[in-house]
Amino acid sequence: MRNVASMASFEIIGPGAGTPAPPGPWITRPAQPVAFSADTAPEAGPPIWRVSLPTDPQAAWAALSDASRGLRAQAVAIESAQARIMRVAGGGDSFAVGRTPAPELALLGLVDELRAAEYDTGSFGIRETVRSGWEDAEEKFRAFAAQVHAVLTNYAVVETHVGLVLIGRTRVGWTGDVHSLLASELNPVQADMHRRALALAIESRTVLLHTFTTVLRGAVIVATMISSPVGAVAALPAAWKFIDQLLTETRSRRSCAGRTTPDEHGR
Repeated sequence: MRNVASMASFEIIGPGAGTPAPPGPWITRPAQPVAFSADTAPEAGPPIWRVSLPTDPQAAWAALSDASRGLRAQAVAIESAQARIMRVAGGGDSFAVGRTPAPELALLGLVDELRAAEYDTGSFGIRETVRSGWEDAEEKFRAFAAQVHAVLTNYAVVETHVGLVLIGRTRVGWTGDVHSLLASELNPVQADMHRRALALAIESRTVLLHTFTTVLRGAVIVATMISSPVGAVAALPAAWKFIDQLLTETRSRRSCAGRTTPDEHGR
């Protein structure tokens, strides 16, 4: 078993736990329950973006740099989403035979099911297939929307841990005010690590919000592909499902490729 001090993790703790992971290296998990008296209800705190780094400085810098590269790769994938959805709307003849990418193939399949529902003459099987596919996409979109809402409600609280020690905690407000609590014996290298962790969290938050606007733009295109009311309702979940697949593919490619070697500064 690996020692905790040698591992890096990136977590969002609190409201929105169990929702899809936002762009970047993050996973979500619930906050630990807090004891309270019978006449006092617990107060839900803001989500905490927690970065836990190895005690070895070079390994810590490598983890931060790899996380930043992964986030940039996902941002590039999101930037391509609208054009790719537009390409799907333009017709399947733009894809090479047998080489339609998986996100496009899934979107075409969902659109075909919805079109079939529009002309359904009473086939119970078709209606059930459409309902199942759309409800799955809708459930995932609702979870994504809840995540965006949690981020919009609270700007950012970021913690950096080195090994098992909390070295910095920064709260960034909507007005731009920044309040930081730093360890009393914080050295310059650790201070720089906390700044990098803070920058990663804020950039991830920005990419998440950009993802939401991209889903909205993609949904407008998807809605034009289906003339029925069912298609208009399913446009948002369908667009999110497409973009979520792009993000999943990007994470998988990076996981298979492995991490790149840090530079001479360990970054």
